[in-house]
Amino acid sequence: MGAAIVAVAVDGIAAALAARPGATLVVGVRREEGGLAPGAGAQAAEGVLGIDATALAAAVLPSGHAAFATGAAAVPSADGVRRVVIADLGELAAGVAPAAETLFGAALAASRAAEGPVVSLLGLEASDAAGLRLVAEGHAAGGWRYRAEARPASEIVVVARGAADAERDLERARIVSDAVAWVRTVVETPPNLLGPGEFAEAVTAFAAELAGDAVSVAIWDAEALAERGFGGTLGVGRGSARPPLAIELRTEGAGPGLVTALAGKGITFDSGGLNLKRDPGEISWMKTDMAAAASVAAAVVAAAALGGSGPLHAVLPVAENMPGGGAQRPGDVVRHPDGRTTEVIDTDSEGRLVLADALAWLARGRPARLVDVGTLTDSGAVGTAFWGCWGTSGGVAEELLAAGRAAADPGWRLPLHASYSELLESRVADIANCSVDAPDTGQLAATYLRTFTGDVPWVHIDNGSSAWLERDAAPWPAGPTAAPVRALIEFLSPS
Repeated sequence: MGAAIVAVAVDGIAAALAARPGATLVVGVRREEGGLAPGAGAQAAEGVLGIDATALAAAVLPSGHAAFATGAAAVPSADGVRRVVIADLGELAAGVAPAAETLFGAALAASRAAEGPVVSLLGLEASDAAGLRLVAEGHAAGGWRYRAEARPASEIVVVARGAADAERDLERARIVSDAVAWVRTVVETPPNLLGPGEFAEAVTAFAAELAGDAVSVAIWDAEALAERGFGGTLGVGRGSARPPLAIELRTEGAGPGLVTALAGKGITFDSGGLNLKRDPGEISWMKTDMAAAASVAAAVVAAAALGGSGPLHAVLPVAENMPGGGAQRPGDVVRHPDGRTTEVIDTDSEGRLVLADALAWLARGRPARLVDVGTLTDSGAVGTAFWGCWGTSGGVAEELLAAGRAAADPGWRLPLHASYSELLESRVADIANCSVDAPDTGQLAATYLRTFTGDVPWVHIDNGSSAWLERDAAPWPAGPTAAPVRALIEFLSPS
């Protein structure tokens, strides 16, 4: 699992640093009326260690104000030289605690600039246990690297006002951080090493490691998919030498007895199929097209490990979309578990085909609420900072959005409009997977999926623009972010 996370009180800062040679000290400063001002952490740094964090910030922070800016300096200390990272907490009035996104983002950015173990004073800026957890989770996310030998932080020490009472909260942070790290690792794994079978093995192993027997995992092979009517998933996987499958996760839960059902798109590599992607810059990172299934799997496992969720039932259709000799053709018609049929206009709009299978299957069980996640469109959200969502239930959508705000993993709700359905009409099937002559959008993908959910309260999340970053987007580095797994965990098992 990830780095160890522990808490100490303010009077333990010096001892924590002395016990960890080479540790980085992280201190936050705020801006008030355009100038730098010390927060609680900066005051502690001066009072305990004699470090004038405000003066240091003026010297090392970039000129002007940039979101999640950091600066590093070498400061003399009793045991030699101490690396200190200053995190800019932005414009804050005196006595006002930073927002959830600020705490998480500042900690993430600071850990990216850290070396060795981290002793963080950002926890002193938090006003409650939720803020302390976000600081710990941000530091853990900042210290993640795909290759274990490149990970800088072996331990995260969070200085807290109520350190004696922080263990339970930091245990939650550890579980959430392990889920985030697992998602980022499988999403970053090269596609030759992670086909459908390897992904199923990774989900099974992670569930056993983090949640023990609290989650049951079943793998449906191609024969089982055919028996269940998963024609969309079988069609998408036909061109690959690696057969498709589906992963089913169930947990009884300890909370209310109403079932929450979830589906996640698991395309382990998306070439576009016969509608081959032409942009080499895009196809080069299509190993990430299973990020949604990874996030759903990790959220279910983490929720089971945390307790407090109701019964959960997830189905993750997994396939590789390749242009082989048996590949699905534009014009083909596939049948889904509810008997509905789809005309395949574009083989590169494959994610909605596999999600349609899962949604139709899950909706038959009449869950209390149904959520699906897919990297369906690059414009599925408002830039890189948000995931987008559409749905038939304002209540479920607001629960998800509130969970995202609390977890510093924000989303944005967009409207569904009935007029879009006429763009998906087909002469040979019940519906087409995209329009023949209108640009494809997240709105159109959601309109398609809506037809497979019946009257079950449903929300679709598109994390296509936020689960993977082609370039740095503060506070995240380029690469996988695990969005929206933290929001999903908070949704399934509220803190």
